[in-house]
Amino acid sequence: MQQNSLRNMIRTILPVASLTVMSITLSAQTTATPQAPDPAMTPGTTQGGSLPKATSDTGASPQQKQTAAQVQATSLEAEFTKNIDTKKAKAGDEVDAKTTADAKLPDGNAIPKGTRLVGNVVEVTPKSKEQKNSHLVISLNRAVTKDGKDMPIRAAVTSVTGPAMAQSMDMPSPGGGMAPSAGGGGGSSAGASGGGASSAPSSQPMPTATGSTEASAQQGAMLKSAQDRVPVGNMPNVMLSAPTTPESAGVLDAQNQNISISNGTKFTVNVSPAQAGQGGQ
Repeated sequence: MQQNSLRNMIRTILPVASLTVMSITLSAQTTATPQAPDPAMTPGTTQGGSLPKATSDTGASPQQKQTAAQVQATSLEAEFTKNIDTKKAKAGDEVDAKTTADAKLPDGNAIPKGTRLVGNVVEVTPKSKEQKNSHLVISLNRAVTKDGKDMPIRAAVTSVTGPAMAQSMDMPSPGGGMAPSAGGGGGSSAGASGGGASSAPSSQPMPTATGSTEASAQQGAMLKSAQDRVPVGNMPNVMLSAPTTPESAGVLDAQNQNISISNGTKFTVNVSPAQAGQGGQ
């Protein structure tokens, strides 16, 4: 009897013990193998990131050196030479700019002042009754020097500054009325309120001496990472974001207005060499 009872207890305990051991083992395996981050979610290095030291060593293979040149980027100063307006622009329209200072790419190619930076409009959404905000994505995929050398590039715009606006042209002077004309602060202009009505409308008002010119010339903020979103200088309500694809160089968004990039709008851009076919379409 006792032996039979002991056998029955063993038969009951063993399955429970086996289940407990399996549960502990699975739990240990789950905690011991954390999920690795998805490389696709890691921000790109087109924002001018530096290369790991091991890749820059002299013992690196030619393929590693070529990859290094593609990853590193040179910051260029440039300005747009063609107007872009989301009200009229279409995907595929040419984007044209030129550099305003000498530079050199990481692969040794010189980018002299006046080199053309050429690309196209990738995406455009104008403001409308249904769509209150406008959106613009551009690419810059070629650098063309004055002597005709055409180089494929990858680019990331890091700041944009529009031309300074004469915001204070119609500002009243501290004494009430319009600011004095370019002829000076003499009595004839200042006394326009008392007489000479015909001369008052024709006088050109000038900015007041309160530093309004400095206030109207605002430098565009600089992107520091792929997640940044910064204001564009002298273009209220327009924001610049980092490019989201290798084909794009800059992303602009505006609230309750169209985006208008005029000839002479300045920008800074990180540029790296690209193999033929790797630039934007």
